[in-house]
Amino acid sequence: MSKLFVLIVFGIMLSVPQVASAGSLEDAFAAANRGDFATALRLWGPLAQQGDASAQSNLGYMYENGHGVPQDYAACGHSVVHYE
Repeated sequence: MSKLFVLIVFGIMLSVPQVASAGSLEDAFAAANRGDFATALRLWGPLAQQGDASAQSNLGYMYENGHGVPQDYAACGHSVVHYE
């Protein structure tokens, strides 16, 4: 079996879970872009809990910047470091 064929099959296998949630991700992006953070949170929340890295990252951004949620550095995964 050629290496190219194996890489193509492997790439398809990796993309399948993302295709299933692509509609929700796109809807959440659209909601966030129009300032509807409640809808974005509702759509990204379950995807983030299922391990979707894009949804996790976007929720972290929302918590980091206080978009539709209270600003919470612990929830967004940042540790705040102060340098003197």
